[in-house]
Amino acid sequence: MRLRAPLVTGAAACLLALAGCGDRGPVDASMAGGADSAADVSAADASVATGTAIPDDFALAAGMGGPSDTVATSRSGTGLRDLSLCGTSPLRGLGLRDRMVADNSGGESADTRELVLLGTPDEAQEVAQTFTDLPAECDPADGGDDDAMETLTEVRESPFGGAPATTLVQTYTFDGTPGDGATVLHVVPVGAALLVTSTYGQWPSDGLDEGVASTVEPLRATVDALAIFEDGAEPSAAPEPSAAPEPSAAPEPSASAELPEPPDIPADFPLDVGMPPADSDTRVSAPSPDGDGLGEVEMCGQVVWPQRETPGGIRRLVASALAPEDYEWRELFVHADSDHAGSAMDVLQQATEECRGSGNLVWTVLERDTGHDTVTVGLTYSDGLGSSVFQVTRVGSARLLVATYGEGSLASLDEQADGVTGTTEEILPAMCVFTRTGC
Repeated sequence: MRLRAPLVTGAAACLLALAGCGDRGPVDASMAGGADSAADVSAADASVATGTAIPDDFALAAGMGGPSDTVATSRSGTGLRDLSLCGTSPLRGLGLRDRMVADNSGGESADTRELVLLGTPDEAQEVAQTFTDLPAECDPADGGDDDAMETLTEVRESPFGGAPATTLVQTYTFDGTPGDGATVLHVVPVGAALLVTSTYGQWPSDGLDEGVASTVEPLRATVDALAIFEDGAEPSAAPEPSAAPEPSAAPEPSASAELPEPPDIPADFPLDVGMPPADSDTRVSAPSPDGDGLGEVEMCGQVVWPQRETPGGIRRLVASALAPEDYEWRELFVHADSDHAGSAMDVLQQATEECRGSGNLVWTVLERDTGHDTVTVGLTYSDGLGSSVFQVTRVGSARLLVATYGEGSLASLDEQADGVTGTTEEILPAMCVFTRTGC
C-alpha cells in the first residue's frame, strides 16, 4: 500500500520522503546501548540461525560479473526499489526484517539483485504474486516516462520453482518499432525470503530465448543458498550451539491459516483530541479512513510508515492539522493481530537504530515512556531551523502515529517530543479495545 502525501513545503517535506536521508552503518553505542556487547552479538547470531536475518556472507552476488570479479553486497542502496510494473513499485512500502542488494551494471548491460526478508512466508508469497498479477493490468504505454516508448511484459514459468515464483521478460518498442534489448526478472520466494533479480542485455528479438536462458545458470548458487530460509532449515553458517538454551521463536502463521479481520475502530475514537480548530490559516482534516494522512515515510531507504498492508488486512483512521509553520498528523492502523503489528514496530525500531544523518540532516532517537511499545525519533537540520518528531506506539493489534513539524531546532526537540507524547497519552486509553484483555 502506498499513501499519497499531503502537499507541504520546506523542511516538512523531508519527513514525508526520507529516502537517502542518511547512510546505514554500524549501530552507535549512544543510540543502542552498545552494539558490540556479548548480548548484541548473541542476538545477531540467533537472528541468523532462526532465519530472521540475512547472513553477512549470503551468496547474493554469486555468478555476477566475470570469474575474477568481486561484486560487493550492501544492506542499503536503491537495489530494485525503483523497479516499476504497471506504475507500481512492488518492492517499495514493505515491512522488512532485513534486506541485501548487489549491483553490477555498466556499458550496455545491467545486473541487479535484491533479497528481502519479510515477516512471514505468506507475505513473501503475496509480494511474489504481485509480479505475476501486475503485468495483466498494464497498458504497454505505462512502461516508461518516454511517451514514444512502450514496454511489453511477458510472464513465464520460473526455472527455479513453481508459482508464485516467476520469470518476467520485458521488451520495448519505440514509436511502434521493436528495439533490441530486453530485461529479464526472476522472482523466487523461499520461506519468508524473496529474491528478485533484474538483468538487461542487448539481445536481438530472434535471440531472446537464448538471452533469457543465459540469465539462469549464474543465479543457481544464489537460489540454492535460499534454502536457509525454508521452514525448519538449519543454515550452514549458524553458530555452534552454546550451553545456554536458545530462545524459542514465535510460531509463524501457516500458509493455510485464516486470519480474522481486524477489529472495527470505534466511531467515537478520539484521534482528534486536542486538535486545533480550523481557521483562515489552519486546515484541519477530521478523522477519516480515507484521508491522505502523512504519506509514505522512508529512513535511509527503509519504509517505516505505514509499510505494506499486512496479512488479514488493516483498518485505518487519519486526521491532520496544517498551519503555515506547524503541521500535525495522527494516524491509526489496526492489524489482524498483535504479531503483525509487532513486526511492523520491529522494522521501525531497527531503522531508528541504524539510520544516520547525511549532509544537513540530523536524526535523534528520543526516549519517551508511554507505558507501551513506543518508538520516538526526531529530525533536525545542521544548517537551519526546522524540526520533526515522529512517534509510533503499539497497543495490541493497533499502531498509533503522532507526528509534528515546526520551526524548531535540536535544542527544542525535547520540548517538541514532550508535546507529541502528551497527545499520544491522551489517545492511548482508547486503544485498549485492540487488546485481548484490556490495558
